[in-house]
Amino acid sequence: MWFLGFGKKIDSNIKTYMKINMKRKIPIILCYKDNLKIIKNKILYNGGRIKYEYQHVNAISCDLSPYSVDKLSEIPEVSYISIDHKATLTLRNAGDAMGINHARVFSLTGKGIGIGLVDSGVFPHSDLTSKRNSISFFYDLINGYEKPYDDNGHGTFLCGCIAGSGALSSNLYIGTAPDSNLCVVKAFDASGNGFISDIVKAIDLLIDLKDKHNIRIICLPFEFPYMSKMRVNPLEEIIKNALKENISIIVPSGNLGPQPYSIYFPGNIKDVVTVGGCSCSDNNIKNYKISSFSGRGPTSEGIAKPDLVAPSMGITSLASNPSYNPTLRIKPEVKNPYSTMSGTSAACALITGVCALILEKTPELKPADLKSVLTLSTVSIGENKFSQGNGLMIFDKILK
Repeated sequence: MWFLGFGKKIDSNIKTYMKINMKRKIPIILCYKDNLKIIKNKILYNGGRIKYEYQHVNAISCDLSPYSVDKLSEIPEVSYISIDHKATLTLRNAGDAMGINHARVFSLTGKGIGIGLVDSGVFPHSDLTSKRNSISFFYDLINGYEKPYDDNGHGTFLCGCIAGSGALSSNLYIGTAPDSNLCVVKAFDASGNGFISDIVKAIDLLIDLKDKHNIRIICLPFEFPYMSKMRVNPLEEIIKNALKENISIIVPSGNLGPQPYSIYFPGNIKDVVTVGGCSCSDNNIKNYKISSFSGRGPTSEGIAKPDLVAPSMGITSLASNPSYNPTLRIKPEVKNPYSTMSGTSAACALITGVCALILEKTPELKPADLKSVLTLSTVSIGENKFSQGNGLMIFDKILK
């Protein structure tokens, strides 16, 4: 009894739930053309529970039974209904390799630039809070806590790649943009998984905060492995809206390489900056190689990706205390303040920091201009364009 809407307005992944129980509620995202009030009333009338309404994309996340999904798909105002897909985070002395030290000669530190990060949170690490509080905004969509914490560690690691001060390491481990301001939204749980509905809400919030915190960049360090093309994708729509709001979007190529066509959403969006990963033991440009796990292009639509690459192997950054709970009156401490990990999300975070340096120097750049500057400031490491993109980003090429 699946009916009129299926195949046109309904995500094929909802089929699985039909076989289990047609009345069991499932998490979905409903995209609509207009008339929000009618859509909300229909959802509630059909026993749905609304999770989020969004300000910058015509979509509502809610729980509905497959039976109700079919009924709502027949409403003309409804354009598409998808399952609430789940993303996974992509983390598996980079500054020297990328020539970041040249930025310090010109006193570029990302000062005044707001960076949005949608991740597992951020631990109030001393390298982020002691010299200055680089965490200018924190919002928790998972547990509703008001103060910063990170029960996974991924977000804290990336915050260190971007804005770590090096306070506990005698300035050994410093982020690429140590004076930038981090606006972190926790949309991923302790296991490193996050739903589209929470990610869309996170970007929705960051767009609203754009002027207050001068958010010019949003880092989205995750991928949706093997997710099929959606007729209407609210996450893709809000990413495009963020670009229109003069916010650059930086994403990883993912960790599902080395096969071709292994860059998945959102890394396959044309206008975002997609960063692949590379590695080298001695910082000699001739010895750099693409990391085996780094996602390769082209995309299924034939778009050449990634756009560029950055170090992704053996990166040292900030560690979190996953058991820290901000609701308890205990001091946020971590036994070992640093950890070493690999993954294209680290490369993505490093380039996010580089973007802050560029925008500090030339704040008038639009996202397309910034992307052009990045891709022109690269050096080939001898691999094909679907592995290295334009090559390894070298900051001193920008200055030259």
